[in-house]
Amino acid sequence: MKLASFRTGLHLTLNKTQYRIERMFTSGECFLERVSDHAIEKIDKAELMELLSSGVLVIHGGEYNKSQNNNRDRNTKVFLDLPEDERTNILRKKEYVSEAIRFLGNTPTKIMLDKIIERVSEKIEDRNTPSISTVLRWWKKWDVSENDLMSLADKKSGSSKSRKFKGIVENTFFEVVESVYFSLQKPTKQQVYEELCYKINDLNKIRLNALSIPSRAQFYKMFRKVDKYETLATREGKDIADKHFRSTGRGVATNYILERVEVDHTPLDVMVVNEKTGLAEGRPILTVLLDKHSRMPLGFEVSFDSTTESRVILALKNSIFPKTYIKNNYPDINYDWPAYGIPSTLICDNGLEFHANGLRAMCAELNIELQFCPKRQPNYKGAIERFLGTLNRAVCHRIPGTTRSNINQRGNYKSEKMASVTLAELKELIHEWIIDIYCHEINRTTQRIPYALWNEGLKIREPLLPESKHQLDLILSWEKTRKLSHEGIHLYGLQYNSSELTLLRKRSYENYDVKVRYNQENIESVWVYDELNDDYICVPCTQPDYVFGINLKQHLQIKKGKSIEGKLEQDLSTLMERKAAFSKHIQELSSSKKIRPRQKAARFNIKENDLTNLDNNKTKSVLSKLDKWNVTTIPRFDTSQKEEH
Repeated sequence: MKLASFRTGLHLTLNKTQYRIERMFTSGECFLERVSDHAIEKIDKAELMELLSSGVLVIHGGEYNKSQNNNRDRNTKVFLDLPEDERTNILRKKEYVSEAIRFLGNTPTKIMLDKIIERVSEKIEDRNTPSISTVLRWWKKWDVSENDLMSLADKKSGSSKSRKFKGIVENTFFEVVESVYFSLQKPTKQQVYEELCYKINDLNKIRLNALSIPSRAQFYKMFRKVDKYETLATREGKDIADKHFRSTGRGVATNYILERVEVDHTPLDVMVVNEKTGLAEGRPILTVLLDKHSRMPLGFEVSFDSTTESRVILALKNSIFPKTYIKNNYPDINYDWPAYGIPSTLICDNGLEFHANGLRAMCAELNIELQFCPKRQPNYKGAIERFLGTLNRAVCHRIPGTTRSNINQRGNYKSEKMASVTLAELKELIHEWIIDIYCHEINRTTQRIPYALWNEGLKIREPLLPESKHQLDLILSWEKTRKLSHEGIHLYGLQYNSSELTLLRKRSYENYDVKVRYNQENIESVWVYDELNDDYICVPCTQPDYVFGINLKQHLQIKKGKSIEGKLEQDLSTLMERKAAFSKHIQELSSSKKIRPRQKAARFNIKENDLTNLDNNKTKSVLSKLDKWNVTTIPRFDTSQKEEH
């Protein structure tokens, strides 16, 4: 066991966080420097000693080695675990080292060491007096280990018990096991033993010194060395072996908040109704992000959006920023929701939405590592799976219109007829349950409440945030390519234009494609990429009163409603009759012998090539005639290359 005293420069672990004593005063005040981010914390020496006594504090000594803390839950072997002869030998070595330190000081040295060895040898009546170099080596081990008695133990050169069967017999045994026992025919061990005897007898025919054949008891002892997992995997299948040797418990260990965040989605077990019609719309889909370390839900999204990728992005956005909207939107909720920050690792399943290039690019921009669960192993992200089940039972199964978990549990209950909760009301209930109940209820795995664990985690590590909300909105946006013209750009039937966009348009005589990014939840403006300056221009909508406060989905519904309304207003049969009468009138005027009626018909008569030009929206301008004038010196902007600065 290592020994150390509290002093400046001492490395220690407090609540699984690495610290170094930066300053220590005679009054007992200590300033600890957190190794991860060099933050300074003030603590009293008496409190440190109390933490050491309670087992929360671990001392590492002057030079901290990361490998020392890799397995803090495993304890090294102690002195009393050694055999009697080894303990006697260690105490013998300690006599020489202790005497050397007593008379020569703490620094290992050869000077006068021979005198010390003679004195100790006579004192303990040592028949095998060590040399100067040997005692010096013991002394250095003692010094480097900071007075660890186990550092004086002899290292084992090999196994204490030699195997009876080694070399050819052992190799033949494993060859037979691999070729015979590890097969789909599943032979018995008796058949394997018979095959081993045959192989050894066959080898003895060409050897001068015959190999010994293991007895049946020795064979079964050798079989104990065969890997049990490999045996089951080759004879029964890897999935069965994985399931048989699975380890249950708390799962992957984490050291701080936001280190591992699990994300998943599920249809909620309740029917919601439309706010206007009161009719059942169906089961909404819930997407949640959960912090594995504290079991704190970071954020969620509930919607009918069929695009799973968009739900994940909206839930991620809700998770990153502080929940300042709670008090204004839900005044009846008592507690706050302190969860925020960018996750270090996001654990996903193998759904197509998580493999989408857009989501991968967004996570890369936010420095989030995406990890995918192995197939058919939901236990890989068991925390979020259990949370979704708990939420459905605690919230959705208690609401009128619940569908329960399956049709057997639902029985004759008419979920669609009993539904009475809107989507907005369901969101409020989920917020209330998460903030006021779940976060303040003891978690069965951690035996702590998520709210307290999260706040403790905030003291150890400060969550990362994006530089601004606008930059995050840009990162978590969707991309389209649109044609830039004098009208600006058109996106989903909306026009976006500005003076800056006009300057962008003037770089070319012709309309050209530009990259446009937009936020589905806020269509008041879009971002247009400026290749020359390598940045984005924020361009507002030309109908600000209309787009204020609505999202893209609502706009598309309004647009669809107007289209249906227009079709209902139009009398198609009467319109076709009037068009036919109009065409007949033009023909009558064209066949007239008088000049004025024919001129009138010419004004109405539209040729096919004119219609084609109108459909393609290509009108000739003065610039199109420049080729006839042989003008070749007109400067043009090349939009394919950026200006070098």
